[in-house]
Amino acid sequence: MRYKAFLYSLILFSFLSFNLNRAQACESCAIPRIGRVAELEKGNLGKPWFFDFTFEQQNWDERPALDAHELHEEGHHVHNKTREEFYHFTLGANPLENLTLLAEIPYVVRGSIEIEDEDRLGEEEESKGIGDLNLIAIYRFLRRDNNYLGAVGGIKFPTGGTKEANSQRVRFEPELQPGTGSYDYPLGVVYQLQVNSFVFRGNAIYVIKTKGDQDFEFGDLFSTSLFLDYIVNPGSKAFETKIGLDLNFQHEEKQVDRGEEVTDSGGTTLFLGPALTIKANDNVSVFGNFLLPIHQNLGGVHQEVDFVWNAGAKIAW
Repeated sequence: MRYKAFLYSLILFSFLSFNLNRAQACESCAIPRIGRVAELEKGNLGKPWFFDFTFEQQNWDERPALDAHELHEEGHHVHNKTREEFYHFTLGANPLENLTLLAEIPYVVRGSIEIEDEDRLGEEEESKGIGDLNLIAIYRFLRRDNNYLGAVGGIKFPTGGTKEANSQRVRFEPELQPGTGSYDYPLGVVYQLQVNSFVFRGNAIYVIKTKGDQDFEFGDLFSTSLFLDYIVNPGSKAFETKIGLDLNFQHEEKQVDRGEEVTDSGGTTLFLGPALTIKANDNVSVFGNFLLPIHQNLGGVHQEVDFVWNAGAKIAW
């Protein structure tokens, strides 16, 4: 199963790269941001350290509680999420001009509606806590001026909580926990091409998942992100402004629950939306985007995403 997903990933990445000239359940939401974080390199800002804070919110297309309860009774693997919030804290270092090291950990809040207990159908529940730690290395092996091609590798540690319980002290299922309890391994590339005031940037990442807590394994994930920015005031020493368009494609393999493949999981999602970045000076920049799912082809009765938005700031020193 994994070799098919990996082959599919390579074919898709090649198509996007040559034709556009440029990386669900968001326990992998750090992945699409790697391409933008890589922009804060030593050559551009002249700073060996940086800190990135990003707030991300995913809003889900929730079902009526009774409908979701009936699906659950029929044996479907359903969760009635309302929203997910991620407070990403990233510390980065540039020990070499072409090498960036990242340590990212989120604080996770997942809202949902009770669908199993008939006496409590529709009641709101919330799971929250520290998420999983990501350690990422980015090495730019080809570079000329502001253009580069780099390799990405890393590891996700199971630092997040996996024993959160609802208001009735019943343990949340794995998809609603802050952490996964698994070691995961992202591998891929990042790239950037600047032509006058246009900047093309992005990534293509394949994440190998392993078995986590509650004998549950999330499916391997391929994510590729494309960022097109236009510099409104090039050469400005203060408040350089970029308006952009972000595109993110994700393909997830089926999940495995206690040795059984989960039919209502996996699939593909394509997000598209506007972005804005303002570089106040050589030390500080702020950014935000708003993404809509323009295509969702998910397994079984998997819940769909309504929209996603991000906002944050980066400080270099």
